[in-house]
Amino acid sequence: MQEDRIAQLLDDVKTIVIKHKSENYKQGKDFNVFYVQGIAEDEVKVCRFIKELLDPQGSHGQGTVFLKSLVRNVLKIEEFLFSDEEYQKARISREEKIDDSRRIDIVIRIKDRIFPFEVKVYAEDQERQCFDYYNYVSRRDPHTKVYYLTLDGHEPSDGSKMTLDETQYECLSFSGEMLKWLDDCVSATEIEQIYPVRETIIQFRTVIRDLTGMQKGKLRMEIKDRIGSSYENVVAAVQIANTLADVKTDKMRQVFEGIKLHMSQLGYKDPLDSYESDVESYYRIKKRVWPGLSYEIPVTDNSVKGKIKLRFEIEERLYFGICPTSKAEKVKEVARYIDSYLRPNTLDSKVSDCWYWWAYLHKDNTTNYLNGNDEYLRLYDDVGYKEYMDEIYKTIDNVIPVIMGRE
Repeated sequence: MQEDRIAQLLDDVKTIVIKHKSENYKQGKDFNVFYVQGIAEDEVKVCRFIKELLDPQGSHGQGTVFLKSLVRNVLKIEEFLFSDEEYQKARISREEKIDDSRRIDIVIRIKDRIFPFEVKVYAEDQERQCFDYYNYVSRRDPHTKVYYLTLDGHEPSDGSKMTLDETQYECLSFSGEMLKWLDDCVSATEIEQIYPVRETIIQFRTVIRDLTGMQKGKLRMEIKDRIGSSYENVVAAVQIANTLADVKTDKMRQVFEGIKLHMSQLGYKDPLDSYESDVESYYRIKKRVWPGLSYEIPVTDNSVKGKIKLRFEIEERLYFGICPTSKAEKVKEVARYIDSYLRPNTLDSKVSDCWYWWAYLHKDNTTNYLNGNDEYLRLYDDVGYKEYMDEIYKTIDNVIPVIMGRE
């Protein structure tokens, strides 16, 4: 009986979702410039838009309205701590350089106060990142803290914050403080008749709601009403919700199993580690984990042997590359060797504190395992899953033999 109730509820919700998708398409509600231009998936462009909104001299022409709202809703500081003139003279910078390799995403300067933001939508933490940002800014403003902004408000990694205590950094989320800020911006009386600005902010808010699973509106209300219409429906919904993490875990496991099997078919049968534990934890604990699959890279150079590994890994999206083994740290001599022999020039690869190089495994790199975007949901369609894995296998076939078979 319970199984029948769950099946019926799923059918009811599916009908509601299909109806709303059709309505949205016909009414043009799915047209969003942030998606069309790929801005939603680009962390740098997201920061650029936020910076432009905050700038009193920004092209929006609304002065300090959005900056004051952020001070009130995100920084949680009394708006009247600063005068109108001090707000007007505020300086907002993006990608502020602190040394040869470090740049703070967004920095707000009002009067003698400095508010640095490290924004993480997709990028991984770097070693000492929050720690170095705090030390840089605190020499100029002893009352500062680093605002660590992520989709869900999770903590920075231990390697990023080092010895910082909770008074020296604050975790913020797009799903919480930033959505509250955007709601306040949209409802500001100053922009009621400024349609281009208001509509652009609404579209950006839609992106953030999508990324954080906080979408509202008629669809959400209809689903809520259907679930709440009976005791049996609520019980069925609880069972579905309790099982969802298992469904996502199985899909991630399936992807890693596919990679493992394909590597085995290429002759690489013995991975160095198991992804099982981290896959099981990924959707069940708030602390970030990085499920992955690693392989030894065969080299004869004794200065490199045993110090590097090939690794496939998921933070939010699936990527791969060469990193130190767990017992080794990055070494300049090893980095030079890798750049000379083990870094394919056909890849758009990047360097980070933890990786000699890394690149996304899928050419479109938009499938997000953490927030479950539309690209991720297509993995549950047989055709969508096959197309996704075929692209991954194509990258493996083109790149991995070069890495694994070359001295």
